[in-house]
Amino acid sequence: MKAYGKINVGLNILNKRDDGYHNIETIFAPVDIYDDIELFDSDKISVETNWKYIPEDEHNLCYKAAQILKEKYAPDKAVHIKVEKKIPVGAGLGGGSSDAAVVLTELNKMWELNLSYGELCREALSLGSDVPYFLKQGIAYALGRGNELTYINLQLPYYIVVVYPNVSISTKWAYKVYKEKKHNRLVEYNKILQSAINEPDLFREKFINDFEIIVFTKYAGLISIKNVLYEKGALFASLSGTGSTLFGFYLHEKTALRAYDAFSSRFKTFISYPYFN
Repeated sequence: MKAYGKINVGLNILNKRDDGYHNIETIFAPVDIYDDIELFDSDKISVETNWKYIPEDEHNLCYKAAQILKEKYAPDKAVHIKVEKKIPVGAGLGGGSSDAAVVLTELNKMWELNLSYGELCREALSLGSDVPYFLKQGIAYALGRGNELTYINLQLPYYIVVVYPNVSISTKWAYKVYKEKKHNRLVEYNKILQSAINEPDLFREKFINDFEIIVFTKYAGLISIKNVLYEKGALFASLSGTGSTLFGFYLHEKTALRAYDAFSSRFKTFISYPYFN
């Protein structure tokens, strides 16, 4: 099974919640970058990955996803989870969350649990704020912790060049050092998105990632990547999530390939093609 990554088109931090999380506003959009997940019947829960730095015990989100379903719904079941990582870690692409969502969805079928989408969302949220998004595919407008989702029936008509600059950024760190804005309000990205597709200048004007100032201050080289994405013809370029990945929207494949070539010898670079989602 393919566990696809995502980008954040805009990330507006609204306020800190009483539970310690933050209320946010963002657009989640899938990109054609994915991990491969395989599930095998087993006598115990176990995880195998192709990346030595990823935990394979109870600290792994896939392990946690299987453990939750086993403890609550299928005590006599277990699974061996094989994860081939292609989505970079600590990149703002949601790889770990997507992997966990695939495990939840596929074990629901494999173990014949018959859990509803709402029940799966509840378990997904216990694993992470953006895990519920990955239970479905498509573009979604997200509020709350990122779990209040409204899926939008449109597709992005762009070649999306995605650049991972070999830097892993902790989401926990990013939120810890984030300083609240004086004026917090909804931008209403959901209402602007369709107009922005037809008028790309609106992306630059309206879709701001509040973490850019923090991340670019600590990792000064990342802003140069954003600048080069624009120099190579991007209609819009931004940090994804809390970083470190940056992406650019390109109208033509030829232009996107030029941008890809500018980075691919130094960084992990991908192209997601139009209308993928």
